[in-house]
Amino acid sequence: MNISFHTGKTAMIEQARAMSVYANNMANINTVGYQTIRPDFADCIYESYRRDFVDSDEDGEKDILEPDWQTGHGAYVQKTDLMFSQSHFYDTERNLDFAIGGEGFFAVQDRWGNVNYTRDGAFAMTQVGENGEWWLVSASGEYVLDNNKERIQIPFIEGEPNVDWSALKEKIGVFEFPNPYGLEALGTNRYVENGKSGAAVANPNAEKLQSVLIASNVDLATQMVKLIETQRAYQISSRVVTTSDELARIANNLR
Repeated sequence: MNISFHTGKTAMIEQARAMSVYANNMANINTVGYQTIRPDFADCIYESYRRDFVDSDEDGEKDILEPDWQTGHGAYVQKTDLMFSQSHFYDTERNLDFAIGGEGFFAVQDRWGNVNYTRDGAFAMTQVGENGEWWLVSASGEYVLDNNKERIQIPFIEGEPNVDWSALKEKIGVFEFPNPYGLEALGTNRYVENGKSGAAVANPNAEKLQSVLIASNVDLATQMVKLIETQRAYQISSRVVTTSDELARIANNLR
């Protein structure tokens, strides 16, 4: 019974984690450049039981009473996978909005110097520094980088930005990875490279679209179906716990 309790409990915890992944995808359906995340389940450890032998016919030879068998302990969310796919573009009529026509990511640098990557090209301009320099930044204030991972400064005259939009478009860097599915997803529509993804490589020939943004690739219908399926699995797991508790109660009340 302890095994059934553990199996049901583990399944409930992991199904709840999966539900949070699907719910997060649905919540980001309107997030620019958001990429769907999929939970990937795996079996928990199996416990092996050895067969028992008994001399059932008193012939001096032991016969098999029970064969070997294995008992599983449920499943768990082994990892989450990024589901990169091209979604649709939409016009914004705003010169500071950019989208990548194919694969690739924009690079942004936070105030601590950390470089992250994103498909969100809704940029802005900000004035920072003693001399009133203007810089290209993300919507959350990170510096946008060029193909050399340098911050992009906006020319200015008498304290006001003087933008050559074609030149600005050319300056914006686009980076690709040997294995983009290995990127680590952060909680802000950002990704960071690691050993699985490989190092970022600049692609100066990448297609960049101006006054355009790329929509989230979340398929709402698919995510709703997955969420309902996971809720049903959670309910079944809770019944395993309830049934185990009832059987334990009956066993404890036996005289």
